[in-house]
Amino acid sequence: MRTTNLPRTPEAEREQALRWLIQNRRSDISIEQAIRLLITVLPRDRQTLVILRHIEEELAAESAAKAPFNWRTSLGLPPRG
Repeated sequence: MRTTNLPRTPEAEREQALRWLIQNRRSDISIEQAIRLLITVLPRDRQTLVILRHIEEELAAESAAKAPFNWRTSLGLPPRG
């Protein structure tokens, strides 16, 4: 999770609160499930949806970076078999 000192604006506080909710989710709920649930339950204002999508993309990039690279498959092509 990103831990930067964001300015004290309503948008920054909202992002910090959403990150806290995702980080402190129940252990049996995945990050993707938590984000989908928050999208469903929270008011559908554009700023909240943008923040949640940004967090989702950021976490997906982090998990992809941690995955081992399979040198046997070409980039962009599905594995054979």
